[in-house]
Amino acid sequence: MKTKLLPFIILMSLSIFMSAQIIHVPGDQPTIQAGINAASDGDVILVDTGTYFENINFNGKAITVKSYYDPLDPDSSYIYNTIIDGSQPAHADSGSVVYFISGEDTNSVIHGFTLKGGEGTLTNQNNIVGGGIYCQGSGPKIVHNQILENSCSSNDVATGYVGGGGICVFYTGNPALCIIEKNNIS
Repeated sequence: MKTKLLPFIILMSLSIFMSAQIIHVPGDQPTIQAGINAASDGDVILVDTGTYFENINFNGKAITVKSYYDPLDPDSSYIYNTIIDGSQPAHADSGSVVYFISGEDTNSVIHGFTLKGGEGTLTNQNNIVGGGIYCQGSGPKIVHNQILENSCSSNDVATGYVGGGGICVFYTGNPALCIIEKNNIS
């Protein structure tokens, strides 16, 4: 019985691997968010150098969004030259640069960017949080990023908690594993 099952498992594994695709930004999609929207679980969004004025949301997808940075190569210029600038949000109360708010896990990865210009998100609890990255009930993998020049602030006395200018991780219910490695947060 085991010998008949093994080829089937190998075939299924290969078909899953082969169905993953690489979506190039801006080659295949004009923006990072358009790449995310077009992606399926397992896909890689590969972003060319440049400045992208966006606030991106992973929308629960198990995908990797990455620059051309390779940690095996000592040249870190791809990190500094592939910038997601969240300073022009579509909605004033949604100013985080990156969102993981749909139950993402460590199969949702952001890798090798400079994230800047975020001003946080106003939550339902009247908190302003997550200037660079806002995680709510999610556990993504955040690696090899420069998370710079982001903030959370308020002059409104009705505002609750204000914080997490770089990264804010909130858990409701059972906590999810969030991997945050080899980032510079300043």
